[in-house]
Amino acid sequence: MAPGSGGPAHDSVTATGWLRHHARQRAEAIALTSWDEGEIRRRTTFGELDRLVDTVARALRGLDAESGQRVVLVLPNDETFAAVLLAVIGTGLVAVPAPGPRTMRAEAFEQRLRAIVRDCCPALVITTEAWRDTVRPALEDSATRVRIRTWEELPAVAAAVPERGGAPDVRVNPRTPAFLQYTSGSTGSPKGVVIDHRALRSSCRQAAVCYRESPADVAVTWVPLSHDMGLITGILRPLFSGYESVLLPTERFARRPAEWLSALTVCRGTLSSAPDFAYDLCARKTTDDEMATLDLRAWRVARSAGEVVRTATAERFAARFAAAGFRAEVLCPSYGMAEATLTVTATTPELPPLRLAVSTEALRAGRAVRAARGTPSTTLLSSGVPLPGTRVRIGDDRQDPHRVGEIHIRGPQLFSGYWRKPVRRSRWHPTRDLGFLDGGQLFVLGRTDDVLVHRGRNFHPADIAAACAAVPGLRPGRCAAFTVEDEAAGELLCLVSEVTGGSGAPSPAQVAAQVRRRLAQVLDLYVSEVALLPAGGLPVTTSGKVRISETKQRFERGDLPVLRPHVPRRTSSEHREERTT
Repeated sequence: MAPGSGGPAHDSVTATGWLRHHARQRAEAIALTSWDEGEIRRRTTFGELDRLVDTVARALRGLDAESGQRVVLVLPNDETFAAVLLAVIGTGLVAVPAPGPRTMRAEAFEQRLRAIVRDCCPALVITTEAWRDTVRPALEDSATRVRIRTWEELPAVAAAVPERGGAPDVRVNPRTPAFLQYTSGSTGSPKGVVIDHRALRSSCRQAAVCYRESPADVAVTWVPLSHDMGLITGILRPLFSGYESVLLPTERFARRPAEWLSALTVCRGTLSSAPDFAYDLCARKTTDDEMATLDLRAWRVARSAGEVVRTATAERFAARFAAAGFRAEVLCPSYGMAEATLTVTATTPELPPLRLAVSTEALRAGRAVRAARGTPSTTLLSSGVPLPGTRVRIGDDRQDPHRVGEIHIRGPQLFSGYWRKPVRRSRWHPTRDLGFLDGGQLFVLGRTDDVLVHRGRNFHPADIAAACAAVPGLRPGRCAAFTVEDEAAGELLCLVSEVTGGSGAPSPAQVAAQVRRRLAQVLDLYVSEVALLPAGGLPVTTSGKVRISETKQRFERGDLPVLRPHVPRRTSSEHREERTT
């Protein structure tokens, strides 16, 4: 990987120290920009952010928060989140980012916040006045007393505490926790990933080198700051290297995807990250009138991460926005997870991803073999090479260059364990993701837990989602396939998917017939039961990934909001007839 600047010339241990470095050197430079409803709402300089952090830090002292205690942040995507995060870190507390109520359905929000609080036993939850009553129910059955304080209350609390005159942040051991990042939980219950100060600094330095970051850059994100992608790329990497970050409300992107591109245009954004589904959504939903207002020439690294990167999405996005100045080579897939403080492997415009056509049949058998001409193939896009100091291997590293297996990783950016469950940093971390290496680059296929094994064959979620995306009436990327046991028929394959709805949409029976036909034709996969849901009916993670295991559990309990009339189950004889046809 070609070297870059490697970050700023400071040796601060904590992210709060990075802010103070920039506040001393470039107090009037813009640190954060809040964007909403198509325009810039507020701008905060490094000097102003430093003063906000000092106010919150005094309030935390006034609330008798002790070093090592956890503080849960339920705050919007703006400077309030950044100020509380940095104050918590700078006073030796442990920050716990949590999703806001606007980023998910009410029931899901309450359940997730309750699970986080139960696990980490925080001393404080800091939210806004507007969200206080929504947050409170999640704390009612907590085993320990948890105080709620709002952003609006903090200045009054701070006013009663003596100022320290810009004193440096509390001296901390680099191996002590900076924050707990609760995993999105696409395959199981969320776990608190412990990110210490050393891992955080290592991760930010790796990114600075890899992407050649400098104070001239401008980051733009709509991803929730409670999510590792939003937190790292929207606050912590910009602070490390000293560049501006533009923050959008997540719900604004959900309502109008082109809002993200408008912010990139107006603010001359150079760095931005999002999952594959976001690029697909923009390509499909951006109107010609919106296109006419966009100028994406300044965007030099468009990272795609957080879920399997689909070749078709990258090609569709690049083609759609070429007229707005977007260059195909700046779309850079990467791979990572919360346990690696976001990033493990990356591509750049100078080191682009590989496109590889592999044998479809071999892939289903667990081997990645280049497809012979004229044979069925699957085109895959790589997620790049390991970051500096990082190592990647497949499984137990047997010398089989074609084997698909579980991805294992090592590196200085790795977590120190799950909350109350430390791990030895010297060990390889098994990621529970499936992939293979080719040409020194990593190809990621999906989760080991989510791979559908049916009739002795493996079907990857990304392939099923890609096939379903071509069916009119289905929401792209919003489907889950799994097997259930039936006493009479044995193992049955079920598909649950959201529909687009609206006037002129096909009926549930028509959609079910088409998706069955499509999966049979493209993947030789025969579905016994199709359950169709309204938009928003599937349980998803904070990054938009479908929670397949939870979907299966809710399907078996009958808890999903299935549209009526329900599409009947196919019998074995009907499947045999379909195969023959």
